[in-house]
Amino acid sequence: MQEKKGFYLYILKNKLAIILIITLLTSVGYKVSTTIPQGVLPNIFFPRIEVSIDNGHAPISQMLYSVTKPSEEALKSVQDVQKIVSSTSVGTTDINIYFNWSIDPYLAYQLVQARMADIKNSISPNAKITIKQATPSMYPVSIYAIGSDSVSRARLTEKLYYELKPVMLGIDGVYDIQMKSPAWSEYKLILDGKKVAAYKLNIDDIITQLKAQNSIDFLGLINDKHTQYILSLNQKRTNANDFLKLNISLGNGKSIKLSDIALLIERENPVKEISAVSGFKNAVVFDLLRQPNANAIDVQKAFNKKVDALNKKLAKDGIKLKKYYDGTVFIKKAVRSVVDAIVIGSFIAVLIIFFFLRKFTLSLAALFIIPVTFFITIIGMKLIGIDFNIFSLGGMVAAMGGLIDQMLIVVENIERHYENGETKRNAIIKGSGEILPIMSVATTISVLIFVPLLLVSGIVGVFFKQLAIVLVITYFISQLIAIFLTPVIAYIMLPKEQNKNEDFMQKYIDKYINFMRKSFKHSWVSIPLIIAFLATSAVLYLHIPSAFLPQWDEGNIVVDLVLPTEITLNQSQEEFDEIGMILSKIPEVKNWTMRIGTGLGKLNIPINQGDFLVTLKANHKRSSFEVIDDIRKKIEAQIPNIVELGLSQVLEDRLGDIMGADAPISVHLFGSNPEELITQGYKLQKVLRKIKDVEEVNVLTSYASPAINIKAKSIARSRYGIDEAMIRSQISALYYGKIVASVANGEKLINLRVLMSRPNIDPIAYLKKDLKIYSPTLKQRIPLKELADISYENKVAEVSHYNLSPVCVLGIRFTGNDMSGVVAKIKKEMNNAKIPDNITTEISGFYKEQQKSFKQMSLVILFAVTIIFIGLLLNFSSLRIAVAIVTALILTSTGVFLALYLTHKPLDIMAFMGVLIVLSIVINNNVLIYDFFQMNLNHQTCEIEQQLDALALRAKPILMTMVSNALALLPIALAIGTGTQIIQDLAISIMGGLLFAIVINLYIIPLFFHFIRIR
Repeated sequence: MQEKKGFYLYILKNKLAIILIITLLTSVGYKVSTTIPQGVLPNIFFPRIEVSIDNGHAPISQMLYSVTKPSEEALKSVQDVQKIVSSTSVGTTDINIYFNWSIDPYLAYQLVQARMADIKNSISPNAKITIKQATPSMYPVSIYAIGSDSVSRARLTEKLYYELKPVMLGIDGVYDIQMKSPAWSEYKLILDGKKVAAYKLNIDDIITQLKAQNSIDFLGLINDKHTQYILSLNQKRTNANDFLKLNISLGNGKSIKLSDIALLIERENPVKEISAVSGFKNAVVFDLLRQPNANAIDVQKAFNKKVDALNKKLAKDGIKLKKYYDGTVFIKKAVRSVVDAIVIGSFIAVLIIFFFLRKFTLSLAALFIIPVTFFITIIGMKLIGIDFNIFSLGGMVAAMGGLIDQMLIVVENIERHYENGETKRNAIIKGSGEILPIMSVATTISVLIFVPLLLVSGIVGVFFKQLAIVLVITYFISQLIAIFLTPVIAYIMLPKEQNKNEDFMQKYIDKYINFMRKSFKHSWVSIPLIIAFLATSAVLYLHIPSAFLPQWDEGNIVVDLVLPTEITLNQSQEEFDEIGMILSKIPEVKNWTMRIGTGLGKLNIPINQGDFLVTLKANHKRSSFEVIDDIRKKIEAQIPNIVELGLSQVLEDRLGDIMGADAPISVHLFGSNPEELITQGYKLQKVLRKIKDVEEVNVLTSYASPAINIKAKSIARSRYGIDEAMIRSQISALYYGKIVASVANGEKLINLRVLMSRPNIDPIAYLKKDLKIYSPTLKQRIPLKELADISYENKVAEVSHYNLSPVCVLGIRFTGNDMSGVVAKIKKEMNNAKIPDNITTEISGFYKEQQKSFKQMSLVILFAVTIIFIGLLLNFSSLRIAVAIVTALILTSTGVFLALYLTHKPLDIMAFMGVLIVLSIVINNNVLIYDFFQMNLNHQTCEIEQQLDALALRAKPILMTMVSNALALLPIALAIGTGTQIIQDLAISIMGGLLFAIVINLYIIPLFFHFIRIR
């Protein structure tokens, strides 16, 4: 005791130094808070690598066998790979590699790069490989468009790429400017088919000669006097018209000018994707990507300034850069709303404290303690590398009540000694020395509760670990402040003379103690009450709707669309333009961007697919969910030929992309035949669409564009001397052309594409009946129908693989918040759907992650209770006390479930986290009650009076701390502001648990403890 006295006497003697240290740390924390990046989700690297391979318009079968399967087999053997998911369509392969969460993400990225480099030469030589690491920074901070009503898309693309992009990349924190569906100019050299035939020219010979006229080759060095010259053969053209002057050899020393058989025109290159925006006739959409560790808000702010400066120069050309989506708007709103909720909650807590204490100075001190603790906590966040996001701020929110709690308990105990006749100094020394050691024990147990979170894997574990780390840091800081600063505050704030007025709460406490004295005679009542509460918890747990994540309104909507496969890119654009007009007429819509053949989350998709990103007005009257319903109804009514329609919000879409979840609920059909899987997928789609509460069922693995297959006959080579390469080059020249050269204008290169003209008749009919292939051997043209078999495929199945096995995926969205209830209905319908025996099914999506998270969080809570029980046994050396306190903690779950049930909120992962946080708060008061009980064992002869004295001492602090802790969360529970919606269920569950804990701690458990103690 003498050591404790000396310690607290030392604190009082050095109170000025302690105040200065705390002030300095608070100032540093405030300064650091301005440098921490902000985001909605934690800025972490996820163990997923995305490989996108673009190979033009290569058929699906070619992509599957020459690109997808070799890549999958190579990547599957990479260290720590858990699963590989791929999709193969026309000219594109997307592969997502998911690693064990324990792997270093940089190592995973390097391993994938190395493996793809190894197989690069074994897949198609023209394939373009893009490898991306999954982080929040892989998604655009904002989306812009360079637009004009008079300048072509090709000129806009060149303007952006050559003039604007280099300037934009110079902005601090900018990683890339990613253009969506750029349109490049190119020269088309159109050969007259009749003239080429008349001169008996071979297209391959013409291409060979053109390539020879486009090369730059090193020949040697010439040293002349004091100068060295580089000698080269430079055939590179700087004027496209120079190609028309070339001589084409006819053999026998004869030649003709290329202009005699060809026409040169400048047009846009063939594209398989288009982007557009509202407000401009022509536009090219581009994404702003930030560096992984850059602050998105700072990057966006600097980029806005640069865009404003560039627009002043572009205006004279009738060009404008316009922002269509700004992700930092929601980030700032979300972070600001949570911070505002913390401020409002702090004032509410202080008002509650003032109501109980009726001391203005101490209440003011409590208000002072909150920002001090948070700013010092921010220093810890900076050192660990945690940014401001909904989860880290959620940790601060959850800790808010606890940090007030620790100060109040110390001050209240000091004040009790002071009013019992001690001097101010002795009251502080005795009160602090008496309460702070056991408080340190309680805080340690509270912190240990979060250790089992290490068992939670996946994205939920990563997010919750940030919340828990911030919570633990705040607990430690508040404990240190309680030890060092609270005695100083008490010394300053306590009046010089003792308060002679009776505490207004004392008469109520006396009545409570008299009530409990009578109740102890019937302590057996606690047993049926405990059983009833546990039964209530079980019933509520089974009947409360369950979900994965809460719903939130971010004001941005993604509209995913799939049109019939029998469609051209231009026809797709016409349909999408109509949808754009529908969107523009909705009152809440501010603007939109459109992508066809590409998407927000994918680089390449078929030409019949695309998406819109719709930005709503700042103060839209209807919620995003109501606008989504309106959009769905109008599109389905006015665009009848839509095959699939999906609507979601941006963050939900991105979160699913990061997790590899195709939809909130997805159904996987596994089998060996992709076409059969898709057929069964569409059958199942019709069944599942009839389920109540299901609003979308989309077949995500569908069909690509129809195909015409040409297969050369053996007689082509033997009889006519025409091999497959000749057929390939001559038909390709008619229907797509080949880039053979480029024209240099500075560093800007414009490609030259050689095409063969064809009659202005039906292209398919021409292919089947009239097309002829030139035979260099016979010097004549042979009808294609004699050389090859031609077949037509109306539906070509896209191929999706899950760990190298074919799969068809159905994405399902539902109304309401009962995910588990909807899944139960889906399982019932699937059992009755008569799915063939050779096809196996699995339900995945967010639902699969929810089920895994629920199991893991249940284990976490079980381990947490076990840790508490062991800690209580070690501290109190009493099995009865440990059992009583653990029972109290378990019963708080009834309050959590009641709060969710009464507010019509689902049990989701946030609510589960709320249960854990309730345990960490409630344990403090229970530990203090029984610590006082054990302290009284030496002063009281009657065990009932010992327990009543402990309750009398702790009743007011319990009421004060529990009510203030709970009501401090009221702004978040009411979802005041944008970001609070994400952690609303967390706040509601904590409030329910804490308020219910008042009844448990002050009535049920005292009776229960008395009951088991006398047995």
